[in-house]
Amino acid sequence: MIHFTHRLSTRLAQFALLLCCIGYNAILHASVSCQSGQECIQTITLTPGWNSVYVQIAPNDGSTEQVFADYVDGEGPQVSSVWTWLQKRAKIDFIDNPDPDKLLSSPGWLRFFPQQAPEAFMTNLFAIQANRAYLINFAGDTEVTLTITGKPVVPKTKWESNSFNLVGFHVDPDNLPIFADFVSSSPAHKDQAIYRLSDDAWIEVDPLNMVIQPSVAYWIFSKGGSTFTGPLDIELPQVNRLDYSEILESLTPRMQNKMDVAQSVSVKLIGNDQGMYYENADVSADQQWLPLPTNLNQTIPASGELRFPLGVRRADFTPENFSQTLEIIGAAGSRWLIPVSASAPTLNSLWIGTVTIDQVSQVQNYKNDCDIAAYDEISSELVNGVPVTTVTEIPAQTYALCVDDDGLPITKDAGNALTPVAAEFSFRIIMHRDGTQVRLLKDVIQMRKINLDGTVGDYVLLTDDSLIGDYTGIVLRDGEAVGKRVSTMAYDFGLDDSGTEITSMDMQAGGSLDTNVTFQLNLPSTAPTNPFGHIYHAQHGKRTIDGQVVSRAYAVNRTMEFTFEPIENDLGSGYDAKGGTYTEVVDGLHKLPIIAAGTFTLRHAAQIDKLNQ
Repeated sequence: MIHFTHRLSTRLAQFALLLCCIGYNAILHASVSCQSGQECIQTITLTPGWNSVYVQIAPNDGSTEQVFADYVDGEGPQVSSVWTWLQKRAKIDFIDNPDPDKLLSSPGWLRFFPQQAPEAFMTNLFAIQANRAYLINFAGDTEVTLTITGKPVVPKTKWESNSFNLVGFHVDPDNLPIFADFVSSSPAHKDQAIYRLSDDAWIEVDPLNMVIQPSVAYWIFSKGGSTFTGPLDIELPQVNRLDYSEILESLTPRMQNKMDVAQSVSVKLIGNDQGMYYENADVSADQQWLPLPTNLNQTIPASGELRFPLGVRRADFTPENFSQTLEIIGAAGSRWLIPVSASAPTLNSLWIGTVTIDQVSQVQNYKNDCDIAAYDEISSELVNGVPVTTVTEIPAQTYALCVDDDGLPITKDAGNALTPVAAEFSFRIIMHRDGTQVRLLKDVIQMRKINLDGTVGDYVLLTDDSLIGDYTGIVLRDGEAVGKRVSTMAYDFGLDDSGTEITSMDMQAGGSLDTNVTFQLNLPSTAPTNPFGHIYHAQHGKRTIDGQVVSRAYAVNRTMEFTFEPIENDLGSGYDAKGGTYTEVVDGLHKLPIIAAGTFTLRHAAQIDKLNQ
């Protein structure tokens, strides 16, 4: 049953309600405004007497004393008390007008009194939370503005079944909905009683004429249980946020249209910062991900849903960490403010990729367009013992091959012209970045430290095989824990002066994994992997001269240059996915340098910034 403090005749009540609603709807209660980042401000107008408010954001300092600091300091207008209802402790079958004595004696209410109030010892409301309704008794004689600064919180309401609930709604301040339209899709709330606070009394409102205010709380009856938040519901992978942390590239919110007609929604990143993308609906398009525009409109079919993948491109973040607010507004009046965060730490770590060669210079690319002038060819022979001279006129012609004065063929373009290869070929590359230093590796093993107490510790990257016994493996092989090795046969570094194998090669000065890196590999003739060091060719291998073994091999020098360029259609482009053009000059295999070119890709493999530690 519903209890009124003041009873009116039915006709007078309806007339008074109509006037009250008209006057009430003219008051625009400020909504939540968010700036770039996750900084939001909710402003609430407090009028003398009792106020029923709905807090939508999480205050930066949620202590009740701090939220109302300007109005509990004993100077100027003051807040007498603040109340909130814990729906799990008691059901509400009828509505009483707010009164401190009645609220104190009613189960389910938490209260706050300023420190200077005689009732301060009864305070048990110590924090103000988002998505909660509060009754505020304001003792001033003029309106004031309560300002709450905090972070956005997604709409969330768990209704107490078969009871009145003191709740508010996240609604679009530019398109305030009518109650009847807003709750029409919810059987638990359609055609149920709704009360608002006016002049310290709860008044039942007409849902057909009453506009929902964003910062106001109402008593609404729920017929059965419900989690209704509005005609637009959004299911997030992480319940109340989109957190891409350090590794996730995409997350997929699911938008549900609770209405039986199609509903359009707008998606907007407040602050319009770079770095957020949405999936292209055209699966045949070259660009799979598109930058999220200032305002993107989508349509959800009647009683249907829309899965809407959203990604982040960390290379676009400024600075390294991304913290923004995503606003999604439905045409029926729902408003969702969703915190979005992602981290993009500098990847001082292991990178593994592939080089694909598709062009090569032609060391035998000889010139064959040399012109030869007309000349007379003179020959002589004996005829019956008498010399006979014959002159043959040779016309001008193009000689098939150009030669120098020594009769040797002349190479065209000095061997620098690149032509497509008959068949592309690829090889693996391994790099590691430690701060500003980039190293080329030929193999690396991932293992884990063993702590002093015998437990398994952090991951490590080893290029020195002699250290393997000091660590433990990370994968099982034949029942034994072993390290995970990644290697390549595409290049070698040879031995140092002491005969020790070189396991990594530092880049040349002035490079980075964002611009370009160059490695100079010098493989001496004595290196075991020198291509001339085998014995299956008469001109290669070793021979003995005066009792001494002499290598016939030549030193091979390789200059490997990686130039980084943007990778389109990849969320990780420029961050954990890199690529560009590759050029290599090989000297020593031929009398002329051999040039190979192609493309390369690199993928981040492990965030371990040091080697052999």
